[in-house]
Amino acid sequence: MLIQQSKLAAMGEMIGNIAHQWRQPLNALGLVMQNIQFAYKTGDLDEEFIQRSVNKANMLTTNMSKTIDDFRNFFRPNKDKELFDVAKTVKKAIELMESTLQNHQINLKEDIKEDIKVYGFENEFSQSILNIISNAKDALVERKIKEAEIRIKTKQTQEEVIIEIEDNAGGIKEDIKDKIFEPYFTTKEEGKGTGIGLYMTKTIIENNMQGKIFIKDIQNGISFIIKLPK
Repeated sequence: MLIQQSKLAAMGEMIGNIAHQWRQPLNALGLVMQNIQFAYKTGDLDEEFIQRSVNKANMLTTNMSKTIDDFRNFFRPNKDKELFDVAKTVKKAIELMESTLQNHQINLKEDIKEDIKVYGFENEFSQSILNIISNAKDALVERKIKEAEIRIKTKQTQEEVIIEIEDNAGGIKEDIKDKIFEPYFTTKEEGKGTGIGLYMTKTIIENNMQGKIFIKDIQNGISFIIKLPK
């Protein structure tokens, strides 16, 4: 039941992100059609104008179709563990959230080291990163933070790979810090959160990838720290 609810929550988040990704090309497509109508009324509608408009419309719809494929592949479960590139996987999650963050005027800063590899389920790991970014986004939006910011850092030591995701949303109250990874626990108002996202993130990181996830207080916010064995 938890997994099923997690899928439904992820699907809702996915649809919201696709909507943000599609908004700009849909507006551009509307402008292409308006320009065709305007050119017809002014007598400027010739073969060259039509071809240019068709090319632009095709480019926009191709990009919209690619967005669907990106999300579909992202949520397809891995059957086997594999060695994957942490930087590429984290960036894949960032790309899916980019339009949503821009829409809410949230600045995202990256300090992602290349050529760090870990062994595990790539798509599940990427979904975990997406869950944390999405959680930070919700907190920043809900609290109406000015100059809202999410920072993502990756690094490695001799024994482990460390991923840190920080925000400046004001932190988490002391009395609920121990509960945020529990199933069904949510601080969001009714209908806006299931309390499954962070629980599933912890399950993926700790049970499926033998890592650790915990939180740490930072100035004006919180940091989610993931540690994975190399």
